[in-house]
Amino acid sequence: MKKLALVMSLGLAVAACGDDGGTPSIDAGPDAVDIDAPAAGVCGTPAATISTFPGMFTGATIGNGRHSVVAEGACAVEPGYYGADGEDQVVALTGLTAGATYLVNLTTDEDLSFYVATSCDASGPASGACLLHVDQYLRNESGVFTAPASGSVYIIVDSPDDPEPPATGVYTLAVSLSECEDDTECTAAGENICIANTCVECRDSFDCNAGAPACDSVTNTCVTDLSMCTGDDAGEPDDGSLAARTLTYPTEMSQTVTMAAICSLPAAERDFYKIVAPAAGSIRVAATWTVTGADLDLTVRDSTGAVVASGGSAVATSETTIAALPAAGTYYIEVSQYAPSATAAATPYTLTLSVPECATNFDCELAGAPVCTAGTCVAGPATCTGDDAGEPDDGPAAARPLNGAVATPVSLSGSVCNSPGIEADWYRVDVSDGEGVTIGLSWPTTTADLDIAAFDAQGRLVGLAFWLAPESMTLTYLPSGAYYLRLTLAGAAVVPAVAYTITATRTVAQTCATRTDCAATYSNQVYRGTCGATGACSFIAPGTAALGAACDSGDDCMGGECSYSIFESDAALSVCTKTCTTTADCATLGAGYACSTGFTTNVCLPSCTTELQCGADTRSGTLALGQPWDYFTCTAATGACSP
Repeated sequence: MKKLALVMSLGLAVAACGDDGGTPSIDAGPDAVDIDAPAAGVCGTPAATISTFPGMFTGATIGNGRHSVVAEGACAVEPGYYGADGEDQVVALTGLTAGATYLVNLTTDEDLSFYVATSCDASGPASGACLLHVDQYLRNESGVFTAPASGSVYIIVDSPDDPEPPATGVYTLAVSLSECEDDTECTAAGENICIANTCVECRDSFDCNAGAPACDSVTNTCVTDLSMCTGDDAGEPDDGSLAARTLTYPTEMSQTVTMAAICSLPAAERDFYKIVAPAAGSIRVAATWTVTGADLDLTVRDSTGAVVASGGSAVATSETTIAALPAAGTYYIEVSQYAPSATAAATPYTLTLSVPECATNFDCELAGAPVCTAGTCVAGPATCTGDDAGEPDDGPAAARPLNGAVATPVSLSGSVCNSPGIEADWYRVDVSDGEGVTIGLSWPTTTADLDIAAFDAQGRLVGLAFWLAPESMTLTYLPSGAYYLRLTLAGAAVVPAVAYTITATRTVAQTCATRTDCAATYSNQVYRGTCGATGACSFIAPGTAALGAACDSGDDCMGGECSYSIFESDAALSVCTKTCTTTADCATLGAGYACSTGFTTNVCLPSCTTELQCGADTRSGTLALGQPWDYFTCTAATGACSP
């Protein structure tokens, strides 16, 4: 529930929200106010009538008594319901244009709601007469409604009464014609953007022009300059992308460093920089400053203004983001000041652009610096108490070997905590083509939960286990090379380390015949869909495979969709697939496919007969019988998988 979540996020007690559902209750205690039932068809005596638009009225709910209540679900549009059953006040609207859309803004410092009704009965809106009920936030509320044929409605501004009413119920009600619902309805020159049902000139600076490159976020108009900073840098004005300062794109051998300053008055104040990437790749953007209490944020945008990467952490003196640029072209770096807010005094900062040393831990080659942090390889954390002698081993470059002869188990003891969150223990097993590895992980502490993940030398996930105790994993038909095991402690962050024993056993090499062999072991092993000439199973190379072609991940396919779902039992049937609404949409794949149901995106999948063919819901700890995962549901009658 959005309103309740907002209360909790503000750290406030959950108060003045009323019931969460059902018919609102009326407090019959000694402090109760009797309901003065509205006359038939009339929603109480209006405190005011608004007949010209835009129109406005300022009133208060407290002191007026209770006149009506509205049940949950009674209104045609209801974004939030928390029990509007306290004292209320009525404002009549007349002279509305039938069929036109009107915008209602309720401005208040207290927890009020409002509903719009065409008529009322003895307790509130008559059946089918409530057009809108808005109760989403702790303060201001807004909504739109379509005027009825009669050209008149009642707006009832209501107070909650459980556990206590607001102090005054003071509010200002503003009603105006809604200009738009989306940008397509804004056709006037210079007002092509729809914000809060009003056509305006700009949403951000990317909607502006060279003569007025900055967007004023208060008026949503393009202006020459926003800055009200004191002690700003010589680059001002640079508040929009078209006024951005051009910086040299960094190389592996050289960084680009510039000095600047920024404040937070007005709130839309920005510093923009322009870079031209010679090719797709990653760039590290870092800002550092020395002013105590300052907090700057970074955003990297493409030429259209779409966000490519952003950084907004509360680090005391620095901010870093790694942007993966998808192609050669123009990009913009946006610097803003989050704290202190509404302050004119500018914060000096240094902006540094560089080619990142790493994107993941697998890019870090030195055992002394095996962890990739903000694009730089660094030493791993060592904050665990009671840790083992293997520390530091927080990245694959520092992994401890678990190698032994085929069919000979090799065990090592260790201990691990999870503070900070990147804390991990890493192990390495080397295999020849076609060999497999069985892995066991045990620990004596029944309250702890240790997890294990396996990766190939390129950092691709090949196995995963995290709901059982002890954990186990079997990998088969491996291509020759190094495989890395990452061991972590799940749960709330703790510093005391948990002791464990990990065992790895190389298994005798086998030769796969088809990709069916590659899919035979599936419970903890990620499907690799190519049975190669060496007899090992490898990942299918990313490409643009056509609809119906074999795949093991979406990046194999032209349409970006592969039917494979992790840890499914029929992975050998995985093909490049398509989104769908019904199973009829899957006919282009041929017979034997069904449209999944209930997922955020539904796709055509090979028809299922058991839940194991639908893949694992790795987020759920309610495990299927005899399995290490919970599996999605198979409706055998239709062959469709669903959550």
